[in-house]
Amino acid sequence: MRTRIRRSRRRQQAGFTLIELMVSLVMFSFAIAGVLGIAVSLTVGYREQRQAINAESAVRVPMDFMADAIRQASPAVPNSAVSALIDASGTACTDGAITVTNSSSGPDRLDVIFASGAIVTTTRTVVDGSSTGVTVTDPSQLAANDYIVISDTGHGVLYKIESVDPATGEIVFTALCASPVTGWTTDFPTGSVVVRAQHVEFYVDTVDNIPTLMMDPDGPQGSLAGEPLAEGVEDFQVALGVDGDGNFQLATENAGAANADEWVGNHSGDTAFAIGTGSVRAVRMTIIARAPTPVEGTASTFSRPAAEDRAAGSNDKYRRRVLRSTIEIRNVEASP
Repeated sequence: MRTRIRRSRRRQQAGFTLIELMVSLVMFSFAIAGVLGIAVSLTVGYREQRQAINAESAVRVPMDFMADAIRQASPAVPNSAVSALIDASGTACTDGAITVTNSSSGPDRLDVIFASGAIVTTTRTVVDGSSTGVTVTDPSQLAANDYIVISDTGHGVLYKIESVDPATGEIVFTALCASPVTGWTTDFPTGSVVVRAQHVEFYVDTVDNIPTLMMDPDGPQGSLAGEPLAEGVEDFQVALGVDGDGNFQLATENAGAANADEWVGNHSGDTAFAIGTGSVRAVRMTIIARAPTPVEGTASTFSRPAAEDRAAGSNDKYRRRVLRSTIEIRNVEASP
């Protein structure tokens, strides 16, 4: 009887053997390694996704700024016939409140003349092709280095202010360029509209080896250097909606062939922004934002997507986001 009790107690006190314990530890290690692998993969994927989202978020504010500039383009002139007369030597003209330098192999460049700050007054003297100044009714909101558009509501000219006399209202601006201005058929009479404006150019450049959306604050002929707007912008494409037939609307888009619709720059081979007598009624911008760092590993590859008349790029390791916006110009005679 005592022998049976001793054997029963031994069975109750028995534990895992060393082999059982080692097998359990190996199986537990495999399970932990699997969980950690999934956790690392999720963390890396989340970080890469956040980078792409952050790249997109960084572009949204500059894109809103650009959209506002386009909405206010061609101030006091209903057909986009604002001519820019500013450059370092005073010998070059740029016609049009919206000018696009198109490229089917790289980013486009967008030059915009737009109203700034809702500052409006009128002239008290006549302005002609040889004028270097004008007297205005209210100069209180204008200062040296501001830009103004003088308009007869049919066409306008952009000037850079050199000095302002608050007492007399006299403004001295830069001399006109030597070549004639398209549409300049008459002088600007007394009572012409004067609008404070800006002349800027948007383009893509590389800053510290990072593709960056830039803004030139005084246009392509000005002396100021470009300023970064958003990092990680790999491509910037622009298409213009041009009312070529004068019916105050844009025809249905057909990007399948060159010059097949009233959009310019949406198909390779479109006539190089020769908009003729048509009015630019809408501008479509496409921005491709790239994550700052490539995806880790070799499993995934991405490519820069096609945009307007530029084909897609080759595969690489960068995630991207595409932002597109179509903006109607408020100062034209009718919306699209």
